[in-house]
Amino acid sequence: MLTVVDLKKDLPNWPLTILDDWLLYFAREPDLKWPPPEPLNEHRWSSILGGRPLSWWKNVTWKKEKVNCSLGSLCPKSRNLTVETHNDVHLGLADDVERRRYKMPMQYILEHGVFLNALVAMKIPSGLLVLDGHHRMAAFYGLQLQSDAFFEKPNRKRASLEQDAWIGVHRDGEIPLT
Repeated sequence: MLTVVDLKKDLPNWPLTILDDWLLYFAREPDLKWPPPEPLNEHRWSSILGGRPLSWWKNVTWKKEKVNCSLGSLCPKSRNLTVETHNDVHLGLADDVERRRYKMPMQYILEHGVFLNALVAMKIPSGLLVLDGHHRMAAFYGLQLQSDAFFEKPNRKRASLEQDAWIGVHRDGEIPLT
């Protein structure tokens, strides 16, 4: 079975946690495999990797920092996906997997006031582009909509808008295409 060590061979300067949290999940899917094809063309990896090939991503460095995770701080793509995921869960349109991927981080955020794992993102001119963590963001957004009274119950914490994220920067200042 493919491991994070296998991915590390292709992205040696990346933190293991990013490889594990973001790419390993997809790399293990039978229809995707690892490494992604180059060029990506219309392959599903293209949407995961922002239209950029693995050779481009090798030039991205990562730094963990606190970022504003309010809905307004997100780029339009990430904002729309956050709201859509939240709405799908609350309107009963999400399947069991989608609901679980929303509810697990929501429970953790509610109990601890932080994300279990930092987002993986890039800062682009229109806002924060979330590369990994949109279910966390959707759950976070849902909790931000709750009243103060909701958080007065025991074992509930209102999370700060400032949360940890791995922020990627390409050596040439480029950003993902999608």
